[in-house]
Amino acid sequence: MNEEGDIKATLSCFGYGYKVKVVINGIPTNVKGGQSETMGLFNQDSKLAKQFPPEMKSRFILKRGENQIAVEFTRESTNNPGLEISLEVEGYPAPVFLLHSRSKASGKVDSKFGLAPKAPESFRPVYFSDAGENKGAFVYLSSREVTLTPVLNGQKQMTLAGMPGTVALAGVLTGKNELVVSYQADPAAAKELKFAVVTPEWVKFLTRRITDNSPKQETFTFTVP
Repeated sequence: MNEEGDIKATLSCFGYGYKVKVVINGIPTNVKGGQSETMGLFNQDSKLAKQFPPEMKSRFILKRGENQIAVEFTRESTNNPGLEISLEVEGYPAPVFLLHSRSKASGKVDSKFGLAPKAPESFRPVYFSDAGENKGAFVYLSSREVTLTPVLNGQKQMTLAGMPGTVALAGVLTGKNELVVSYQADPAAAKELKFAVVTPEWVKFLTRRITDNSPKQETFTFTVP
C-alpha cells in the first residue's frame, strides 16, 4: 500500500491448457485461463478509479481487512505444465494467495485473505496445492539479479534466475522434509537477497546481504503431519 493507504496488487495466472474463473469479493475478474495473464488490482475506494474508463472498474475490488476469493478451474489439455494463480500485494514479502495444481483435472477453492497497511508479523500466505490448503510448501523470491534453486529431499526444483518468482515444491513428504536453498548473485548488481519459505509447519521471510559472488546455500527442515 502507498502513503494514502491504496492497495496495489498483481493477479497472475499461468493457465495454459486450463479454463479458469477467479472471483474476488463477489466480483469476477478477467482471468479466463488458456494463457499467461497478469492484471493490476486496486482497492474499491481508491482515488485512481476516477482515472480509468468504466470498463476498468472491475479492477477496483480489493478492500482493507478480510477479502473473499473463489477459484474454479478445469483442465482441458493433458499437455500442460500445471496451473498457478497468485495474488501479490505491494509491500508484502510473499503472495497473499497462491494456488498451484499439477495433477487435478478440476477444482474449486473458496478462501479468505486479509489486507493491512503493511504485512503483519503474523502474515502467512494462503496456499492451495493438490494436497489441500496449507499442506504443501513453496519458495518465493522477491529479489532481482539473483539465481536461486531449491532442492527438496534430494530432488532439484525449478531455478529462478534474474527475476522474482515462485517455486511450488514437488515431492513434499509426510513426516520430516529437508530443503536446501542455493543462491548466487553479483554484489555489483544485487546488494541483498530477499526470499520466503512457506511450509505447513512454519513460514520464514529472509533477507541476506550479498557481499561476494560465490554460491551459497541454506538448509531448512520441516515436518508434515
